[in-house]
Amino acid sequence: MDRTAVDLLYDCELLDRHGEPIGPVVELWLDDGRPLWAAVRVDGVTTLVPIRGAQVRDRRLVVPVARQEIAEAPRVGAELSEVEHVELHDHYGLSVPAQRLVRHVRHSGTPSRQRTP
Repeated sequence: MDRTAVDLLYDCELLDRHGEPIGPVVELWLDDGRPLWAAVRVDGVTTLVPIRGAQVRDRRLVVPVARQEIAEAPRVGAELSEVEHVELHDHYGLSVPAQRLVRHVRHSGTPSRQRTP
């Protein structure tokens, strides 16, 4: 996915697999240039949601997880620690990749150098 396409995911309304609105996408995390996680703010708290297999429809990002799973997901801080990285994957039943995630910085020349530990 090219940089412009990734930038277009920002401000999409994130919907769960049943079409329930969760909130706007405020940040993306990439693995080898592919967006795999979207950060969404719900009630003032940031939560990461897996977006592999998600579909974009009219500025809406429909993710393959239910609202309840998102509500119960571990909360993360401004930095994604190794423990949080593992907890998120465990929560959603995903295997932890060997490659570290990279925080995507919107409208800049390159992704941020910040990586998970």
